[in-house]
Order: sequence, then C-alpha cells, then structure tokens
Amino acid sequence: MPTKKEKKAKPSQRRGSDANLIQAEPPSAAPVHRAGKRPRSSIKPRPSEVGGAMATATIVNIIPNSLSAEQNQDSEPHLTINPANPDEIVATAFTPDPGGSDNAPIFRSADGGNTWVLNAIVPSVAQSATHDITTSFSGTGKSLYSGILRAPTSALELLGTKDSSLPTPMTVFTSRDNADQPFTHATTVQNGPDSGRERVYIGNNDFNAQNGQTATIDQSLDVGANNPNFASIRIESRQTSGQNGPQIRPISHPDGTVYAVFYGWRATAGDFQANTFQVTSADVVVVRDDAWGRGNTPFTSLTDPSDGLSGRIVASGISFPFMIAGTSLTGFQRLGGSLSIAVNPNDSATVVLAYADRQAGSVLNLHVRRSTDRGQTWSADLLQLASSTNGAVAISGGGVIGLLYQQLVKPAGISRWRTILKRSADGINWSDLVLADVPVNAVSKTFDPYLGDYDHLVAVGREFRGIFSAANVPDRANFPNGVVFQRNADFQARKLLRMDNVTEVQPSIDPFYFRVADA
Repeated sequence: MPTKKEKKAKPSQRRGSDANLIQAEPPSAAPVHRAGKRPRSSIKPRPSEVGGAMATATIVNIIPNSLSAEQNQDSEPHLTINPANPDEIVATAFTPDPGGSDNAPIFRSADGGNTWVLNAIVPSVAQSATHDITTSFSGTGKSLYSGILRAPTSALELLGTKDSSLPTPMTVFTSRDNADQPFTHATTVQNGPDSGRERVYIGNNDFNAQNGQTATIDQSLDVGANNPNFASIRIESRQTSGQNGPQIRPISHPDGTVYAVFYGWRATAGDFQANTFQVTSADVVVVRDDAWGRGNTPFTSLTDPSDGLSGRIVASGISFPFMIAGTSLTGFQRLGGSLSIAVNPNDSATVVLAYADRQAGSVLNLHVRRSTDRGQTWSADLLQLASSTNGAVAISGGGVIGLLYQQLVKPAGISRWRTILKRSADGINWSDLVLADVPVNAVSKTFDPYLGDYDHLVAVGREFRGIFSAANVPDRANFPNGVVFQRNADFQARKLLRMDNVTEVQPSIDPFYFRVADA
C-alpha cells in the first residue's frame, strides 16, 4: 500500500499525495449498511437502522463501492461546497489515484453528499497522494481553487479549474519550494465595481520569509482572469522563535472583510526529530483586512493595544507539543496545535475561533472564543475541551455556532477517538452529536498524520456540513447516529468486503462526510 512521504523539514519544525473519472458501481447484494436521516435534502429522509430511532445526521463513508478493496490511510480530510449549487461538493484526503495516473484524485458528489466518485485532476506523481491539499469553490459557479504540497517535491502549488467535473488536470498558477500546509478559501465579490471577480486566499507557512515571520497569505484579487497574479502577504508583525506555526487560516465575509488566525511562536524547546519538541510560548493572533486585502498594507486593520502592532493577540503565553510522530499516548495522532476561524454570514463583526494548547493532565485542550466587535475584544472561553484536537468552527445562516472536533477518551481504560459536533445558538448552551466513536487500536498507523492535522466544517444556510477521518470498522457501536457505507461492508460480521462480497478487507482510515441541521 502506498504511504504518504513525510514532508522534508525546514530547520527541524516542518511537517508535512473520462479515463480519470472512477464511477462508484451500483452496490450489489452485499450486506451494506444504510442509515441516517438526510435533513433538508433532495433525497427522501430515511429512518436510522441504529436503535430504531430517527437519526439526526447523515453520515457517509465516501470511499466508492468500486474501491471496496482499498486500504489507504485516507487521512487529513477537507471539503468545499459550491455556494451556487450546494449539492455539488468536493472533498480531499491523502488518497492516491487507484488508476495509477500521475494525478491525485478529488472526491466529488453531485447529490448533496449521498454518493461520491473520484476524479484524478490534481498534479501529483503515480502511486502517491497529494500532500496537504485543501480546496475551495468560488462564490458563484463551478470554479475550484486549491493549494497543495505537490508530490514528490512538496513544492507549494496554487491551482485552479473552471469545472472540477471534467477530467482535465487543474492549472498550476504558481509554484515555489519551502512552504507548508496551504489552506484555501475562495469567494466571489457580489457588489460594487469589482462585482463578479473571484478572489482566493491561501494561508501557508512560507519559510522564504525573512526574520522568521513565516505566516503568509497568498492572495489573488482576480483569480478568474487569464494568468492571475498572486501576492504573498506576510501577516506576522512580531518577532518569532524562527517561524510561525503551520496553521494560517483565512476566511472572508461578502462585505469585503477578511480575517485570518495564526500561531505566533515566541519560544521553543526540545528536538523535533527526537519527538520532544515543544512550543513553550505562543500567541494566538487574529488579523483583519476591511477591503478584500487591497492596498499597500493589507491585513493591518486590527491592532493590539499592548504594542500597537497589527494582529490582535487573543491568547498569549500558551504552550503545546509539536510532534513529528504520534504515539500510543496520543492515540497515534501527532499534535501541534489546532486553529479554525469563522465569521457570521449575517454580520462581519461576529467572529468565532477555536485554538488548542496544552493543559495539565491532557494531551491537548481546545478553546472556543468569540468576538462581536470585528476582533477588537474577545470573550473568555465559551468552551474548553480536554484531550481534543482538530477543532473546526462554522456559523450558520441562523447564527448558530458549530464546532467539529476529535477527542481522545478512555472509557473502561480503552482509548477511543470520538468525533463530535457541538452546536449552540448562544455560546452558552451546547448540544452534542457523536458522529463516530472508534477504538484507537482498530487500525494501525502507517504514516503521520494518523487522522490528519485537521478536519473541516462549513455552514450552508441552516445546515452544517463537514468531513473527518476515522477507522472504517463497520460496527454499529462505532457510529451511534447511523452511517452509510458506499464500500461493501457487513455490519453483522463487522467486516469490510471486496467486490466479490466474500473476501475480507482489513480495516483502514477513511474520510466520512456528514450533514446536519444547525439546531
């Protein structure tokens, strides 16, 4: 089985795969589990087969039926939804092209996530997944944009296509070495003289930056044009310990407000290769631009009262491990912080973020905070969650906050990864929906990251939709709110099966899509 090549390190703190279209075959008479209610979908809702109750979410293992024999570690998932047609979805993970081409695949759904196919259009190399891939639809049509670390060199490449359903490989707009973890956000201007222009913001940790101020946003304010121009914007204004953290997360509002959050690393200790590296002092910093990132000094609209420099410090002096490899104590998951930011679609002044640090007795803690004045002041913790990572936030059209995260729990002394969606209309009262609850020892790790350095959550009107990776053992106890497997699975025998419906397939890590009403 191909494995993800570990990304080469910058100093020692960097971490990092119709002939192309693989159609899911119609399921045969295999005992495939179909469960879950589909809220507000064009597909008729179905009652859950777990416990006989109506499920509150649709949860789908997106590996197509035709790939029932695959055993890849399909970790580090991401997704984007076409705002002009919410039934059109693109998802990604560390997945090689099963057809063996020099391109890596995206997962596509045209029916709101109920069924999925693969389309190998991402420049890569045969038998390798694309590293650190994230994608984003533009605001009005089929245009899809992406940032990747291209296999096998791990060069940062910024890509685009006018139609992700076609087999044509994505266009490479720009490429450079020595950057990490691109995170893509695209939109289309809806009003004013620039109406119709597609804009893309790709956060990344660029080690070509001087003075260790590596937090960067590559932006194009007219990416839909021929030969679009990208500018690299350095958003760190303070001294670092030699670099920023790899997570640089941008998000925009239709009124032209663009936010981003990153970790400012101020002090470190230990050895990365020995897996003892620690960020001993870090800031969580939010920057803002009020005009789409235009002008000579973009992302400097928000300053901190402590020093007058751009970027509001939301939390300071925090610490956390930054691991090259996960261990049994961390549920095989490598840790290195976690960041996510979301803006209320109805009010650009309201922003929510999730960040992680290390607290005593916990492998990693997640915190959720909110600002209602454009990032100038921030609340105390709305939530603090022990032994949790991969926090992803979104705010629905109804103003409901959603938090997706993965928590390491040990009921009866057995370590399990529990994937949870929390929802709150007021930031005080939260409901919990358990999407997956899987024993850590269900699947052995073949490379890092085990589950991924992130998952993802988005809001579509009054729905939350998201993606996470988890062990694919077909056991009803692992999916208490139901699940749909496209690949052949016998839930009675708790076995995955090849296309012959007889030969057993060993479990692995798969991506799971979900959709649920915001309340």
